[in-house]
Amino acid sequence: MVARLRTFAAMAKAVRFAAWLLPPHREEWAEAMLNEMAYIGSRQAALHWALGCTWSAIRERTSYELGRTFMKRRALGTLLGLGAASLIAVFGIYALQKPYQRERILMVVFHGAGSPAAAHEGSTR
Repeated sequence: MVARLRTFAAMAKAVRFAAWLLPPHREEWAEAMLNEMAYIGSRQAALHWALGCTWSAIRERTSYELGRTFMKRRALGTLLGLGAASLIAVFGIYALQKPYQRERILMVVFHGAGSPAAAHEGSTR
């Protein structure tokens, strides 16, 4: 009887370690893992449960940490990709314009023709 209690105590420590490994949003899992230990009948089942809990906790923690680490990089990459696509679209539209329209675009961009400040200057003369 004492040996059985020691075995279950050791397995409970292993499950507590697994619960400690879990990320914060899996708190319910940790409680469920610990509560389930009370209903396990054999040493082999307890060992199997402790190993399964530890393996699940390691997988969850790994995916949580990797997701947290690479989320910023993923967002930055998406923004850079959208910016590049926008520039390609703008230059593509510019390249498809007729020559006289290109000159008009260049005048607006470089000389400010059509801007409110340029319209105001033209009205004062």
